[in-house]
Amino acid sequence: MMIDKIKRVLDRSIIFVASILLVILVIGALWQVFTRYILQSPSTFTNELLGFLLVWTSLLGATYAFGENKHLALTFMMKKLTKSRKLIITILNDLIIILFAVVILLKGGIDAVQITMMQNTPILGIPKGIVYLIMPISGVLIILYKLLDMKNYRAIIKKECE
Repeated sequence: MMIDKIKRVLDRSIIFVASILLVILVIGALWQVFTRYILQSPSTFTNELLGFLLVWTSLLGATYAFGENKHLALTFMMKKLTKSRKLIITILNDLIIILFAVVILLKGGIDAVQITMMQNTPILGIPKGIVYLIMPISGVLIILYKLLDMKNYRAIIKKECE
């Protein structure tokens, strides 16, 4: 099914990028410890770089969690509902998630990128907007995930009506 292929590509891409960022985070943290305690001269750039990478890795991880529907949920309530009510609650939940992704992550993220793109970070000298760029990226990905989920709901509703 095309939806499953798209989801699989999104999943693998996010996991791949997040894994690379995580490896860089670990290497950077080890370098920071080495330079601070062994060389007695702490690296200046790693602290700033690790903070930025942590933001990117965290938001990519949250995006993946939304894609897998492993985000924070009140599952104990859902278990007590009928199938049709579960579906209604799930659709409402996904609409709220899409609204959040559009307003906060996408629009707010684009605004943050535009405001900070002309400001450079003090140590790395890169535009601060690059740090905030993960917000609209994760917003778009979350919206994509939820729209793919909603496409599956159409088949579920069709099955329920038969």
